[in-house]
Amino acid sequence: IYLYSYNFNLALMIENAQKELQKARKQIQDLNWQRKNDQLAGGAKLRELESNWVSLVSKNYEIERAIVQLENEVAQMKRQQGDENKENIRQDF
Repeated sequence: IYLYSYNFNLALMIENAQKELQKARKQIQDLNWQRKNDQLAGGAKLRELESNWVSLVSKNYEIERAIVQLENEVAQMKRQQGDENKENIRQDF
C-alpha cells in the first residue's frame, strides 16, 4: 500500500508539473505572438514615418531651390535697374 500511495503521489506531481509546463509554454507563446505583432506594427509605423520624412526633405529641397532662383532673379533685376539708372544719368548729361 505504501508503494502504491508513493506512486500515486508521484503521478499526481508529474501531472501537475506537466500542466504547469503547458501553462508556461502557452504564456511564452502568447508573449512571443504579442511581441511579433508589436514589432510588425512598429515596422509599419517606422515605414510611414520614413516616407513622411523623405517627403518633407524633398519639399525642403524644392523650397531651397525656389529661394535660390528668386534670389538670382532679384539680383538680376537689381543689376538691370542699376544699368538703367546709369543710362538715365548719362542721358541727363
